[in-house]
Amino acid sequence: MNILAHILILASYAVVAVLVYLVSPEIFTSMAPGTSMVLGAAVFLVSMQLHGLYIFRMGRQDMASRLMDLHQDYQMSLDRLEEVRLELQKHEEKINRADFSQNAEIISEMRVLQTLLNQVVEKSGKRLTDHVANEELARQISSSSLGTGLADQEGRDRSDEEILRIMHYALEDNRVDLYLQPIVALPSRRVVYFEAYSRVRDERDNVIFPSQYIQLAEDSGLVGTLDNLLLFRCIQVIRRLGPRKPDLRFFCNISSVSLNDQEFFPQFIDFMLENHELADRLVFEFSQQDVMRHSATVARSLASLGRRGFRFSMDKVFDYNIDLGDLASRYFRYVKMDAGALLEQEADIHPDDIKEAFARYDIDLIIEKIEDEQTILEVLDFGMDFGQGYLFGEPRLSSDPSLNL
Repeated sequence: MNILAHILILASYAVVAVLVYLVSPEIFTSMAPGTSMVLGAAVFLVSMQLHGLYIFRMGRQDMASRLMDLHQDYQMSLDRLEEVRLELQKHEEKINRADFSQNAEIISEMRVLQTLLNQVVEKSGKRLTDHVANEELARQISSSSLGTGLADQEGRDRSDEEILRIMHYALEDNRVDLYLQPIVALPSRRVVYFEAYSRVRDERDNVIFPSQYIQLAEDSGLVGTLDNLLLFRCIQVIRRLGPRKPDLRFFCNISSVSLNDQEFFPQFIDFMLENHELADRLVFEFSQQDVMRHSATVARSLASLGRRGFRFSMDKVFDYNIDLGDLASRYFRYVKMDAGALLEQEADIHPDDIKEAFARYDIDLIIEKIEDEQTILEVLDFGMDFGQGYLFGEPRLSSDPSLNL
């Protein structure tokens, strides 16, 4: 109630008191004039007292109401503070879980990479010692490798000892690079997948191509180490890629040496099972010869990956009498066929029916080694959906901006 309202009420009390003073002598004729004045004053004072009691009561009610509102506000603030505390606690737990998960991934990768390093030291180091019997020969090898560019450019083949030495130190000094070659959708030639390759660099950053070292790597047992290092290079690219291009997959070759490595292969399977989110990005590729020779142990291990969402590819096909049903049941979703084999009709199935036969088992057929426009025109006549070859792009360093990763 504002001041104006109080003034009006007091004025009304005064009017009532004046009326009592004026009317009382008329009603009570025996009343003296002074008595009517006292009566009017009494009425005014009683009215003032009642009004004061009313104001006091209303003030108490208003104060109680305000205190109640303040209490409610205080309680709401406490509730909100508790919600914020719980939310903060959830975020802390989430961050801790993320840190733990990330640390677990790093530790797991470090363990696998440590295994690779051990393989490098045990295999290539021993072989290097066997070949380089004295310091003089070591100096000759070092001098020839440091003073030479690309062997192909100078028309000189590197010796086995030289190649082995380069591989040994390339693995130790992180000079094994990841190269990616596109796999395209046909006929649009849009890049849909990449196949991964490894390239080794010598001390002067000259690239040593697989044709120069692959046989030696197989003989010395290092090919498995190279394959496994290639796999983790792919994982690093996938981590950098993040959620971008969710349908982009990377084909990684796994050699028979890796499959039969009793130390590394179980660790590799455990790592993949712990990181099954990579299943949407990685496709493990095996040669047909290795697929036909998979042991029961390897088959069970790969099946455990397949059940977690990983898919496989088969390349280097030489026997085209393929049991597609068996292949599909083993989680193979891709088969690579040489363009020459398709065009020369080496398969038992007529080229016009090949795509439909593979599609019946949900297997995509990728035609590889497409090197010129004439070949692609002939391949397109059979309605193929995927192609790979130098016509669409040669393998490029994974950090090459032209890959648009």
